Amino acid sequence: MGRPKLDIDLEAAIDLINRGEKVPTISSELGISPPTLRARIASLQKEQGLLLQYRAVQSLQLTELQARVLEAITPEKIEEAPLRDLVTSYKILKDKELNIEGKPSEIKGLVAHLIYLEKQEQAVASGQIIDVESTPEESYPFTDKTNELSLLDDNGF
Repeated sequence: MGRPKLDIDLEAAIDLINRGEKVPTISSELGISPPTLRARIASLQKEQGLLLQYRAVQSLQLTELQARVLEAITPEKIEEAPLRDLVTSYKILKDKELNIEGKPSEIKGLVAHLIYLEKQEQAVASGQIIDVESTPEESYPFTDKTNELSLLDDNGF
């Protein structure tokens, strides 16, 4: 058990350590014994080491949660999901894949068009007026919408 820890001005101790002062000088400045100061410094270093290790553990925990979420997505659930949810999920997964590969995460083509349509639906549902001609280029990546969409269709009928 031992006695309770002394209340030490840790900021002052760290400041003195950073200035290059020795443990006996710091301990006399703070009014504590050198062994007490050494014990407190060792305790802080141990705690700091645990905090630094937490980042690695946190990453592993997030990876485990991601794996569990992906395992819960079954073919049946995908079949039942609304198109909007599928497109949003695809965009998120593709963004993450591209980020891992160090590539830009801009999505083009049919998925970009579906995202644009989703934004339009949300705007209409919220009562906003949409002027297609004044829509910013970045929210709809095609310059000539008809020609670009026809290029996506490579199926012969």
